[in-house]
Amino acid sequence: MEKISNSSNDDIINQANILLHQGKFEEALILLLPYKNDKFSLPIMTLIGIAYAGCKKPKEAAYHLFSAQQLKEKSYQHVCSELEPYLGSYNLYDVIFKVFKEAFKYQPEDELLYIAYANVLQHTKQSSKAILYIKKCLKFSKKEDWLLNILATIFFEAGKYPQAFKLYKDLEQRNPNNITVLANIASYYNAINDAEQALLYYCKVIMLNPLWPAIRVNYSLCLLKAQYYYQGWAEHEYRLDTPNHTNLPRETLLPTLTKTTDIKGKKILITQEEGLGDTLMYLRFVPELIQRGAIVELWVAETMKGLCERIKGNPIVKIGGEEAPPFDWHCPFISLPRVFSADPNKVKFKPYLTAARKKINFWKKQLPQTQNLKVGIVWGGSPHPSDAYAVMTDNKRSIDLQKLIPLFRSVKNATFISLQMGHHAHEINDLPKNISIFNPMNEVKDMDDTAAIIKNIDLVISVDTSVIHLAGGLGCKAILLDRYDNCWRWISGAEYSPWYPKTRIIRQTRPRIWSDVVQRAISILQEMADKHEPRTT
Repeated sequence: MEKISNSSNDDIINQANILLHQGKFEEALILLLPYKNDKFSLPIMTLIGIAYAGCKKPKEAAYHLFSAQQLKEKSYQHVCSELEPYLGSYNLYDVIFKVFKEAFKYQPEDELLYIAYANVLQHTKQSSKAILYIKKCLKFSKKEDWLLNILATIFFEAGKYPQAFKLYKDLEQRNPNNITVLANIASYYNAINDAEQALLYYCKVIMLNPLWPAIRVNYSLCLLKAQYYYQGWAEHEYRLDTPNHTNLPRETLLPTLTKTTDIKGKKILITQEEGLGDTLMYLRFVPELIQRGAIVELWVAETMKGLCERIKGNPIVKIGGEEAPPFDWHCPFISLPRVFSADPNKVKFKPYLTAARKKINFWKKQLPQTQNLKVGIVWGGSPHPSDAYAVMTDNKRSIDLQKLIPLFRSVKNATFISLQMGHHAHEINDLPKNISIFNPMNEVKDMDDTAAIIKNIDLVISVDTSVIHLAGGLGCKAILLDRYDNCWRWISGAEYSPWYPKTRIIRQTRPRIWSDVVQRAISILQEMADKHEPRTT
């Protein structure tokens, strides 16, 4: 293939990125290869390595990624770390591991390569092997404290809290002002619900580095978890200084409203920001803006459109786009509680979502016609391989469906209906043949369909995903199967959250251990099934 003379390297890199993210690895490779010898070709060599990996050629991939690594002047992360964001979405982890195996032949004593490998192992729930590789690295590396901090974090994410805490405290003794170690200790205390110690350590870090957005966000989450809502909402605005948030002008961000703030006739654009769960949770605030006379336009994901159009006050609803319409103020969904200085303990909850009547009637005919208790089930979230934090969160919150087999086998007079979409949905195919779960999700087009199904069943059981927010917003009964280090919105030590009073919480008593959660769910669900009175038509 001849080099295209009128295309710059930037154009080629952008085109290749699009192709790689689309899983068109061979096309990307054909595009990139003529440019591999260009000057300053670090991005080209990296993408060629990724393309070779996607084509299942680990030796060629490792060679080009090694070559790219040599071109780096300063290196804080090995280029092999780039494999997972591209290949993970296509579940090509077997190829990723083969590339690492080849890469170790080129760099048998490279700390960054060991760390990159340990990260992928950790993301794929192989924490014991990740720990082993960091320990191997410690044998030849002189960067002991740095690696021990990484080792402690792997212990922490794996739920091995005592081992993690001991290492963190040893590192703190050696360097009391290491902000990374202090931040990790704060996270540890927050995970075990010791708000006083967690906030103390976050404050230590902030005093040492007050403009670190990520730590200010973590501090805000700790405040919210401790139910210091007003301070928490204010601090949480620091997330706007981190990547992948709104690029709309900060000067037109909707301010905190008082009772006398006049927004009548003002055009307010509310934008999708992070996960669907956050959007579903904060839609509750939209009617109040409309009630105060604002003209509200919602920018949301396509799957949310129908639900949002039925919000009280009938806001304008559009699929989020690139160019913003004219507006007086804009507000990401996650800033809405700050706008209203929200404290869920001071407001009586009212359902704010509705399902479409036509869809309710349609799904009523599609679901099992049974007198049993109808239970919707969700066992997994949505991991994003390009976001390490999202992957680790999903590892903690999602349950391997096999671990729920005792629930399906033990509870009598209950019919289980899958509400699972996305990454974990295939697990239903691996259940024993004598386990029956009705699966309507191949016919589900959007959240509107899921809402209609929920309105036709008696209970939703879910891990911490958007579906638990959907059930909660609809005012339907739900049980949350929650991880030990719970998200702030599921009040620590409580069985119910004021955000969704009909949602019961069953939380792990030990990090990453689901067995006791399943046993308590069996007991609660059987009691509900025994008392169940079939719906009258």
